[in-house]
Amino acid sequence: MSAKTGFAMKFIAAGLVGAGLIFGLDCAAAQQSPSWNGEWAGNWQHGQGAQIVFAGNALIGVYWRGDYLSQTHADLSRGGSVVAIGWPLGEAVLTRDGPAIAHIVIHESGRPDASFDVKKDP
Repeated sequence: MSAKTGFAMKFIAAGLVGAGLIFGLDCAAAQQSPSWNGEWAGNWQHGQGAQIVFAGNALIGVYWRGDYLSQTHADLSRGGSVVAIGWPLGEAVLTRDGPAIAHIVIHESGRPDASFDVKKDP
């Protein structure tokens, strides 16, 4: 094997090892991101209870102002600790504060903002 070929093989091997490490770190980060899976609820004592339901990290439904909202959609932050939720007349930001507690801020057209804690139902 020539010196040129040996150098090329070492270069390729180093690239493969580096790519494997990067891929492994990406996978580890994805696995460490907390899942929102389940029902998160709160604010019942103040007359405007809320429930946010996820299947994995996919938003299934939002209960607010006595009914389930239609046409909701959600976007997770890169790390998964923040969820931006939208619907035709409003939006909310749900921020995880721990494994089973989060804080939500709701903005709706023509209404004052609402802000309160929600907890994951066991």
